[in-house]
Amino acid sequence: MHIKVNRQNFLSAIRTVEKSVKENKIKPILSCIYAKVKENKIYFTGTNLDTTIKTSIDVDEVIREGEIAFSYSIIDEYLKEIKDEFVVLRVENGNILFIETEDSTTEYDVHSAEDYPNTFENIVLNDSNFKFEMPSQELVNIFEKVLFSADTPDNIAINCIRIESILKHLHFVSTNTYRLTFLKKNIDKDIPDFSVSVPADTISSIIKIIKGLDNEVIKVYKEEAHLYFQYKDTMIITKLIELRFPNY
Repeated sequence: MHIKVNRQNFLSAIRTVEKSVKENKIKPILSCIYAKVKENKIYFTGTNLDTTIKTSIDVDEVIREGEIAFSYSIIDEYLKEIKDEFVVLRVENGNILFIETEDSTTEYDVHSAEDYPNTFENIVLNDSNFKFEMPSQELVNIFEKVLFSADTPDNIAINCIRIESILKHLHFVSTNTYRLTFLKKNIDKDIPDFSVSVPADTISSIIKIIKGLDNEVIKVYKEEAHLYFQYKDTMIITKLIELRFPNY
C-alpha cells in the first residue's frame, strides 16, 4: 500500500470506525482498524463482531493498492499533532507503515490483514430490505430519550432498544423491568411490519457518530439477523438481539 491522502479526512474516518473497536487480548487483530486501498478510495472497517462500522474516503494519489490492520490510537495521536494537509502512507514488508510529511518520516508496526475477519464485503441494500429513514438529529433525539431505560447490561434481552413498525407507526421502546420508555412516531411510507432489538451499546455508538452531522438522512435496512444504518459513505451494522423482548 502506498498512497497520498488528505490528513484530516483520514483522521475523521478512523475516528468514525474506531467507535466499534474494543480491546481484545484473545484476538488482538480485533483491536485494530482495517484499511484497504482499491482504485481511488480507501475503505475502513472497525468491528467487535457484534457491531461493525465501515466508511470510505477518496485518495488523492494511489501508487500501490493494498490492505493493512493497525492500532488506531497511536496513528490518531500522531496525525492530530501534525499540520500538513496531505500525508503519504507507505507499507513495506507487509508490517511496517511509514507516514511521510513534508519534513519527516515516522514508522509504525502494523498487522497483516490476512487474519482480519471478512465483514460484510458483499452486502446489497435495496428497496427489498429497506425499513425506514429519518434525519440524523431526530434519530439522535429519539435514541437519547429511549436509551434511558436500557440500563441492564446483565440482562441481554432488555439491554436494547426495541424498534417496531406497526400500521405506519414506528415504536421505540426500552425497559429495565422497573420503568419503561415508549416513543411513537408516524411514518409516511408503507413498509411491512417488523420488530427488532438493537443492543444498547450499538445505540450509544450510533449517537456518538451521527450527533455531529448536518442533519443527514439515515437510512435503515434489515438483512437476516443484522440492522444497517447508512448515510453517505458510512455504514453501521449491528447484530440483533434474538431473545424475546417483554410484552408492553
